[in-house]
Amino acid sequence: MSGTGKLAAFTCITVAPQMMIDEGFGRSNPYCVGVIELDEGTRVAARIVGVDPKEPEGIKVGTPMHVQYLHRDRGKNPNTFLAFEVD
Repeated sequence: MSGTGKLAAFTCITVAPQMMIDEGFGRSNPYCVGVIELDEGTRVAARIVGVDPKEPEGIKVGTPMHVQYLHRDRGKNPNTFLAFEVD
């Protein structure tokens, strides 16, 4: 997979699970997740970075995106999460 595609759908989330609250997200600091249609045709759901979730009207379906990997160190259990960023 090329790791590039277009934003097909999104939502901005203000009621966060504990993992996202631990990263500082919540009612006053929302985050964005979306569905990306990859250039190969497959759709994947992932966190969207490089957008302002406090102003969702500025986020547009069809925006070109590329893959990012978010690395989170949780002590002995580091994790990597899939995300996409605006080109």
